[in-house]
Amino acid sequence: MKYVECTEVREEDGEMATAIIRLSERMDVLSNAPLNGGHCLTDTIFIMQVSHDYDDPDYLGDLRRKREQYGLPADSVGFMTAAEVKYVFSTAEEGCGDDAVFVAATAGVTNCVCAGDELDNWERRKAHSREIYERLVAGTINIVAVSSLPLTNGAKANLMMPIVEAKTLAMSDRGFGETGTTSDAVAIVSPVSEDRARFAGTGTPLGIAAARGVRRAVAECLENRGEAPIPRDALDMLGMAGVDAGMLWDVAAALGLEGSAKDEFEGTVGEMASDPDIRTLVYGVLSAGLFAERDGAMVREGTPEVIADGTLAILIASRISEERGSDSAVDAIGLRPLEGRGVPEYAEAAAYGLAAGVVAYLTGFSDD
Repeated sequence: MKYVECTEVREEDGEMATAIIRLSERMDVLSNAPLNGGHCLTDTIFIMQVSHDYDDPDYLGDLRRKREQYGLPADSVGFMTAAEVKYVFSTAEEGCGDDAVFVAATAGVTNCVCAGDELDNWERRKAHSREIYERLVAGTINIVAVSSLPLTNGAKANLMMPIVEAKTLAMSDRGFGETGTTSDAVAIVSPVSEDRARFAGTGTPLGIAAARGVRRAVAECLENRGEAPIPRDALDMLGMAGVDAGMLWDVAAALGLEGSAKDEFEGTVGEMASDPDIRTLVYGVLSAGLFAERDGAMVREGTPEVIADGTLAILIASRISEERGSDSAVDAIGLRPLEGRGVPEYAEAAAYGLAAGVVAYLTGFSDD
C-alpha cells in the first residue's frame, strides 16, 4: 500500500523485539494505544515487547525510552505486548472494489476472555498462560489498520466494528469460544483530507477489506505460535449447559448410591471428566443438542430421538462401565431426577450418562 513505507522488526536482547511501522506521510490515527492514544497525527507506529510478567506503573516512561532508543518521532503511537514480536508480528493487505486496507498485528491469547464474563478462575488461566509462555507465546492482540480512504471520526468508529468482529472470527477459526483478550488494542489509520468517507462498516468495501485483512493477520499470528484454547473437561462443558456438581450427585443418589460414597463419586467424576473419550462424547451430546435447539426445523419437530430416547446417554455410560453403565443410564433416563430443574434435555442426557456410568463403575468395582 502506498501509505505504508515499510515495516520492520528490531531484535533486541534475548527474545525481545520491537515492531516499527513507518507510514509514507503523516496520517490521522484513532487508537487506544498507551502512548499517544486517542486522536493524533503521526507517521510512525511501534509495538514494544515487554516481559510476560510486566507490571511497571511507569509504562509510559518505558514506551518513551523505547521511542528514543530508535530515534522515533515524539508523536509516534506506541503499543505494548507480551507476545514474542519476532514470531507473531504479521501483516496482510486486502482490497475490495477500489478500497484497500493494510493490517499489521501481534497476537497471543493466553489471557483471553468472553466479553461480559466476570474475570475468575485465574489460577487455571495463570497455569495455562505459563505453559504457553514457555513456548514463547503470550497475550494481547494489537491491530493496526491503515485505510486507503480518508475517514471522518464517525467512519473511524464505524471501522472498529468489522475489525473487532474479524478478530473474534480469527479466534473462532482456531477453536476459541472467547472474544479477545483483556488488553487488546486497535489503531485506525487514514489519510488526511477535507473529503472524507462517512461510512466504513461491515457491509462497505473498506469494512470488508479490513475484516479480511484482520482475520488473516491475526490467524497467522495464532498459527505461528500454535495457540489453542484451554481444554475444557466434561464438568466444564456441563457447567456451561447448566448442570453443576450437585446435580450430578442428585442423579447418583437417585440411582441408589449411598451418601457415604459421595466423595468417591465426585473424585471419580472428576477423573472421568478429563478422559479424552468422555470429554469427546459429552461434547458431542451437548453440541448435537445445541445445534438442534438452534435449528428452526428441528425445534418444531421436538428433541431429536437420539437424545430423547437415551441413546447418547447410554453411549457415555457404557464407555465408562460397559453393560453396567448402559443399565444405569436406562434407569437414570426413566427416573429423570433433573426434570424441571431448568436444564436443557440434551444436557440432562449428558449428565445422566456421566453420572450413571460412574455409579455403575463404583458399584461394580465395590462388588469385585
